Amino acid sequence: MGWPRDTFGTAQEWAVAYDRLRRATETYREDLVVRLGAEVGLQPTEMSRLTPAHVATGRPRGTDLTALSVPDDDRTAYLPADVEHDLRKFVAANDVGDSDRVFPVTARRLQMLVSTVGERAAERFDQDELADVSSRDLRNYYAKQLLAEGVHPSVVLRVGGWNRLESLSPFVDAPAETAVIEALSSDTGGYDSGGGVAHTSSGRRPDVERSTTGVGTATSSRLSSVVELVRETSAALSDATTRDELEQTLCERLGRSNAYRFAWISAANTASGASQTAVGIDEAGLSDVRRVVPDSGEPADSDGNEALVRTSNVSVSSESGVVDSDGGPVAITTVSLVHGETTFGRLHLGTSPGTVSTGEQSVLATLGQQAGAALTAVERKKLLLADTVTRLRFQCTDDGSVLVRVSDALGCTVALRGVAPIADRSLLCFLAVSGVKTDRAFDELDAAPEISNVRLVRDRGEESVLEIVLSGESLLSAVTARDGTVSEFVAEDGTASFVVSLSNEIPLRTVIAELTDAYPDTELRSKREVERDPQHATDFRESVEGRLTDKQHSALRAAFLAGYFEWPRESTAEDLADSLDVSSPTLHQHLRTAQQKLLHSFFDDLDASMDH
Repeated sequence: MGWPRDTFGTAQEWAVAYDRLRRATETYREDLVVRLGAEVGLQPTEMSRLTPAHVATGRPRGTDLTALSVPDDDRTAYLPADVEHDLRKFVAANDVGDSDRVFPVTARRLQMLVSTVGERAAERFDQDELADVSSRDLRNYYAKQLLAEGVHPSVVLRVGGWNRLESLSPFVDAPAETAVIEALSSDTGGYDSGGGVAHTSSGRRPDVERSTTGVGTATSSRLSSVVELVRETSAALSDATTRDELEQTLCERLGRSNAYRFAWISAANTASGASQTAVGIDEAGLSDVRRVVPDSGEPADSDGNEALVRTSNVSVSSESGVVDSDGGPVAITTVSLVHGETTFGRLHLGTSPGTVSTGEQSVLATLGQQAGAALTAVERKKLLLADTVTRLRFQCTDDGSVLVRVSDALGCTVALRGVAPIADRSLLCFLAVSGVKTDRAFDELDAAPEISNVRLVRDRGEESVLEIVLSGESLLSAVTARDGTVSEFVAEDGTASFVVSLSNEIPLRTVIAELTDAYPDTELRSKREVERDPQHATDFRESVEGRLTDKQHSALRAAFLAGYFEWPRESTAEDLADSLDVSSPTLHQHLRTAQQKLLHSFFDDLDASMDH
């Protein structure tokens, strides 16, 4: 990420960085591209297809905004008056016709333009972080500013083209405890269901006005206690070294607190079995809870309907049908334990009906994300340290897999040489293609909707090596999301055979079920345990992994797979930078730093072995 949230922090700090970025532009085109990304929310692909005809001729009454029909997307964006003025001025100065493209270049060229401006800003203002700014960061800034100005998230989703509310979560500053309590108990406004701010005639929110002392004070006091409980629980999670220990810590802390009657963690998928991690509830009570928690892991009410209240990754059922030992009703709050695209399980908490406020749900959603991140760290460490791993061999004929589909369409062989994760959960893949002419393979891959970029690395006549960027969901991303690795992937004439290596701690049935559900024409052919490399090699890899950042690791791996270190080089620095969506200076910085850390680990390991 070129413009990470933890670098610039608040919306105000982002605004300062954006101002510096604009001041570093040197042409009208540079300034307009930057503004269309940061103030209108357009992506480079949309800018590259933009024509004057996409811009409305008038403005909605009472506003200074101009509607813009986003190219190739079913959404409308809005141009601020000064941006619209600059756009029309640029169109007139460059004699752009109504149906002509405003920027007659590729999306990749516009991405590089933004990177160039970022490098210039970094040098001019001595702010290194600006050198990594990408077009994606401009859209992030757009969302950040709208949310900071109080624009309802549903509106931000609509004008920005994001599909899920979770997409906006990185752009919301985490409020302090005092701010949370004040927002829920003082004379402040809130959003109504229609996206506006709800007030009564007195200026209070309706729920606050109904209970200015009793319930309001109780809610504030409970929320304060829950915030402190969650803070202590999050800190305790960092001490856990195994998944069982982490889940037990989570349930112990919450299930034995005064805030919740019980805590139970269920599996994310029924194929992985039911978890026995539960605190504060006996087996009979747990059986009752299991009956009202469907396969999705989310509670249902007594009539079998979905949970009545849902906030982000938290849902609350106030009519679950479960009763306590005294016959009183029990509400069930369910919190998803998530990290990225992976759901590790769901935490179910018992309370009295009507107890869990919207503010508490937000606090619990944060805990679910923190627990998911902790679980990810535990799983990755186990994968590194495991003496054995499980290797699953699959056969796939499902045309939902782009590599299967391409090999079938061309009657060729596609072999995966390596994978490097890059931004936005995309994968940079290197393919060896044989049995077909290079230009046909290139065109077929380039036409696939799952592939956002294709580059020829080398053409050896009988075999060509192509680099592709896999965006969105894919068979490979489904495996990497579980911290698995894919090897021996070969697709030939519509049939792929590949091996997935997983830590023994990862629920195999869950991974198998997820793969076969997403790609039904996929069959598990074999499963076996194999020993890992000798321990000294594992120790060395762990040492290197611990020192490299994600960016450095991706850059180093991509350079290796692309033949950057071969002589003569099979890929230039410019090729690599283009594929990774960074500038050339940034790539060189990542590579130099990564190589230094790699050598540092090697010589440290060598010195240690000589000492012994």
